[in-house]
Amino acid sequence: MAKQQKRKSMILFMISMLLISLISVKSIAQANTTGGQSGTMEAYDQARAKWFNKLTGNEKYNPNDPDMNNYLLKLSNRVTNSGNTGSWDTLNKSNDRTCLWKNLVSTTNSAEITSAYNNLKDMALAYSIKDSNLYHNEALKVDLLNALDWMYANRYNEQKSEYGNWWDWEIGTPKRLNDIMVLMYDDLTTTQLNNYIRAIDRFDPDPKVRTLNGVKETGANLLDKIFIANLGGVIGKNSDKITQGHDALSKEYDYVDHGDGVYKDGSLVQHFNIAYTGAYGAVWLTRTADILYLLKGSPWEITDPNINNVFNWATDSFEPVIYKGAVMDMVNGRTLSRQYENDHDKGRGIILSLLNLADAAPQEKSTFIKRMVKEWIQTDTTFPNYTAGLSIYDINLVKSLMADSAIQPRGELLKNQVLAGMDRVVHLRPGFGFAISMFSDRISAFEFGNGENSKGWYTGIGMTNLYNNDLKQFKNDFWPTVDSFRLAGTTTDGSKGILKDWAAYYNTRTWAGGSTMDGYYGTASMDFSLANVTGSSLQGKKSWFMFDDEIVALGSDIKGGDNRKVETIVENRQLSDAGDNQLTVNGETKPSSLGWSEQMENVKWAHLEGNVQHSDIGYYFPESARIDSLREARTGSWRDINSGGPTTPITRNYLSLAFNHGINPQDASYSYVLLPNKSKEDVEAYSQNPNVTILSNTKDVHSVKETSLGITAANFFAPGTADFITAENPASVMVKEKQGELTLSVSDPTQKQDKVIIDLDKTGISVISKDDTVNVLQTSPTIKVEINVAGSIGRTHVVKFQDDETKDIERLDQVIDFGYQNGWIMNDGIYNSLNSKVDQIQKHKNDSDLINEGVKALENQVQAQSGKMINPVFGNFLLSKTMLLESHN
Repeated sequence: MAKQQKRKSMILFMISMLLISLISVKSIAQANTTGGQSGTMEAYDQARAKWFNKLTGNEKYNPNDPDMNNYLLKLSNRVTNSGNTGSWDTLNKSNDRTCLWKNLVSTTNSAEITSAYNNLKDMALAYSIKDSNLYHNEALKVDLLNALDWMYANRYNEQKSEYGNWWDWEIGTPKRLNDIMVLMYDDLTTTQLNNYIRAIDRFDPDPKVRTLNGVKETGANLLDKIFIANLGGVIGKNSDKITQGHDALSKEYDYVDHGDGVYKDGSLVQHFNIAYTGAYGAVWLTRTADILYLLKGSPWEITDPNINNVFNWATDSFEPVIYKGAVMDMVNGRTLSRQYENDHDKGRGIILSLLNLADAAPQEKSTFIKRMVKEWIQTDTTFPNYTAGLSIYDINLVKSLMADSAIQPRGELLKNQVLAGMDRVVHLRPGFGFAISMFSDRISAFEFGNGENSKGWYTGIGMTNLYNNDLKQFKNDFWPTVDSFRLAGTTTDGSKGILKDWAAYYNTRTWAGGSTMDGYYGTASMDFSLANVTGSSLQGKKSWFMFDDEIVALGSDIKGGDNRKVETIVENRQLSDAGDNQLTVNGETKPSSLGWSEQMENVKWAHLEGNVQHSDIGYYFPESARIDSLREARTGSWRDINSGGPTTPITRNYLSLAFNHGINPQDASYSYVLLPNKSKEDVEAYSQNPNVTILSNTKDVHSVKETSLGITAANFFAPGTADFITAENPASVMVKEKQGELTLSVSDPTQKQDKVIIDLDKTGISVISKDDTVNVLQTSPTIKVEINVAGSIGRTHVVKFQDDETKDIERLDQVIDFGYQNGWIMNDGIYNSLNSKVDQIQKHKNDSDLINEGVKALENQVQAQSGKMINPVFGNFLLSKTMLLESHN
């Protein structure tokens, strides 16, 4: 009896042990809730269910939505199709297999591991989405689970060592494997889940550090790895794993002043010296949105106050570099060489991430982000259907926004922004956007790595990109077909250097940056040398002055000594398929046949017909330049600029305009004015009565005056004077005089100085406002200010004065006296009459309207008497002084 009882007890014990062994990892969650965390089984399950629904879109699926149905059809076809070319069709199912797919057999190319998990993720999605024709297909499930076990046993497990690219082991594969575990969670055994989690933990034990070489992770890579830890902890019900990256995450949302990260001016740098808002920045933004979505409302929700900065960065970092849905290629780094990642596709990815981010933002920020996104979606006409190809979740997100009448589109963004932390400048005006790419001893000219961007030398050396209604200009296979050595805006000798993976191609000069006025107008400038980029001796100074409807470009001190022809490229624009866009020069229509070229003399103005309406471009040459023009068909392939691109030849048509500085120039210069969206008639009229005057274009000072805006701007590469502005130190300076106010904007593009002193030959009555960094030394007899620029990273510093017109009135009095004493005013009555009018102006010095009336009366009298009672030459001089007074009002 005792033996029977003992046997019965043993049987019961064995049954209980068997039951325990069958309990899945899901039921052991509480044992893994370590470190005093407040996670519960329910919280894990809820977070995992949120990510499952984001991946599948099951909760948002609308069977009557053709875009959602089309997504499902394409997904299913990638898995299995009538041609038997799908991932399931071609899956090797044999018991003695040595690979899963015939095109993924390598044990040295890590990218094939990521590709294999990509295929498996497609299969898992097709199995998990309710309305897929493969939903819960038993045969698919069996083959998928067996394939996952094969990958674990043979390609990706905790016993393996990394080969190939670290990214595949520590980011590419773990991301996809995590998603697959979420999708197939209910069908995976405890052993399978534990195996896959151990494999990921082997290569991602700490998201803050790269396992391969101990590199400290930052930016997009860090956020990718933090999210891998977050989601892995949710799957494995391990609270410590979820919170593993929280400390590092907080630092990512703080501002930086050098290297990787986001700067207060909106710059976003990755790989230490590359402007990367559109590529790594996009990943950074996407993963931020994912982290906030996954953990919102959970015990692990991100509560650090630094997270609020990310909502500001949506407008400070991303908004200015997106034009009608396209993210500007000046912030896309080496990824501009990827065929399937053009500016609009990248832009759409960022826009979707911003829309996802909006759900986690405070109400006011959320609304603004949605208005911004709605504007871009409405104005991006390059997609026949904006939601085609998107996931079910994202299709619903976009369509819900567009159907929400409470969210109004933001409207066109008007802004000038100097992104000094990454040597980029953007100028957004009605109908166009203008982007400038520069480099310095802080920011590399370009990035080359993994065989990508093999012709990128000049993309950061003064390249300018004009965005207008021709939205496909940079999308239509521009980069593999344009002459990479003759990019618009650059001064070039066609030299190229030796490419080195991940090398830094720095400028030997420090000057790169600019200043901005009221956030609407700006300057940019660069002192450059190609010594560290191409090995060439070419050097020079370049400036751009950005106003309302014109952009003035100046260059000086251009030198070269390598027996190469040196050019400054005014334009290199992609033309229509016919290549016959009309070019008009000084009123003459030039030949439209491809292959035409001409050295054109005494060019005062030119006009190029755009590819679509509202994309014409005008050019004004203040010094009647000699311009070389070329209309050509160019053939290239994506393989030419990216070792992973296709070799298919592509032909596109281009028209270029260039200053030819000759061979070995020693002190060459140039000047031109870009006039976006102007008609041929408008350009001709502008050339006859331009709004800009070039004050200086020397090796030390570039300076321009815009008369209609009352703005005088100067880039002082060395201490000097331009008009009434004197700089005691190198500085970028803008002064606006309008309606009795004088605004001064100053920056230090070298980012090396402690203080800058500026003297204006003006008198100020009082200081209206100023930045804390500005010290007003005096307001009379001249305005003199000292600006503390130390540590400001190229930021613009501003002070505003009430302008003292009395000084100009006194000067007018002195001019009239001088003219009378020298016999140029030939009648006492005229002299007394002129003085009387100046007295009237003096009496009303605080009323700009009455001053203008007096000035106009004075002008009329001078014009009437010029040649009669006033010497004509002196009369013109006197008129110029009165007009100066009028411009102040």
